[in-house]
Amino acid sequence: MDSRCGVVPALPFSLHRARASDGRFIPVWWRRRAAENNEAVTARRIAELTDSRRAIVDAYEVERRRIERDLHDGAQQYLVAAAMKVGEAQLSTAVQGDAATRQLLADAATAIQGGLDALRRTIRGIHPQLLAQQGLTAALEEVAVSAANSVRVITPNPLPEMTEGVLAVGYFFACEAIGNAAKYAPGASVTVLLAADENLVVSVVDTGPGGARLLPGHGLVGMRERLAAVGGTLTVSSPEGGPTQVAASIPLLLARGESGVVVQ
Repeated sequence: MDSRCGVVPALPFSLHRARASDGRFIPVWWRRRAAENNEAVTARRIAELTDSRRAIVDAYEVERRRIERDLHDGAQQYLVAAAMKVGEAQLSTAVQGDAATRQLLADAATAIQGGLDALRRTIRGIHPQLLAQQGLTAALEEVAVSAANSVRVITPNPLPEMTEGVLAVGYFFACEAIGNAAKYAPGASVTVLLAADENLVVSVVDTGPGGARLLPGHGLVGMRERLAAVGGTLTVSSPEGGPTQVAASIPLLLARGESGVVVQ
C-alpha cells in the first residue's frame, strides 16, 4: 500500500495483457480460461476414447461367449447323442453281431470321441472357464502344463481386478506368443511375466535363436493390430542369437484418477 495516499497502486498494464503472435494484446484471464477449456476438452476426448475402447472389448467378449454357447449347446450335444447311439449299437452287437460290424462301431466311437475332445478344446480356447474363475495367472499356468516348450508363469505382485475383456486380450496374446515360441524356437525355455499399473503388461521371453521381425502378413503384425484395436501396444526385442521378447501393454480402461496398482 502507498503510505502517501492510502491506496493500492494499480498493477502495471502489461501484467493484465499478453501479446499474441499477430501483435494483438490478449487479456491474461482470457488466455487462462482458454487453457482450462482446452484441458477440459482433452479430458473429455480421452474419456470418450476410453469408453469406445471398452465397448469394443465388451462386444468382443459378448460375441466370444455366444460362439462358446452355440458350440456347447449345439455341435457338442449332437456328438454326445451320436456317441450314445453308437454305444447302444455296440452293446446290441456284442453278443450276436459279426466281427466286422463290431470293428466299424468301435472305429465310429473312437472318431466321435476324438471329435468331442477337439470340440471341447476349441470351446476352452474360445473362453477358458479357468480365466473367469481364477484369473489370468492360473489360466496361463494351465496352458503352460500342456505347452510344447517348458513354460513358467511369473506374477511378482497381485494383479488388480480386470474386466473379462481385458483378461481375454492378455490371455490370448500370451497363448499366441507361447505358440510362436513352440513354432520358431522349439525346445527353448519360455517365461511369461505379468504385471499391471494403468496397463496390463504381458511379457513373453524365449531363449531361442532370435531374429524375429515385424513383417507384413506375419504373426507379430497380426498381434500388434489386434492389440491396437483396444488401445494396446506391442514391443519386440529379438537380436540374432536371442533371446526373443514380445510384450503387450493393454489399457485396463480405468476411469480417470483410478489406478490398477494393488497396495499390499
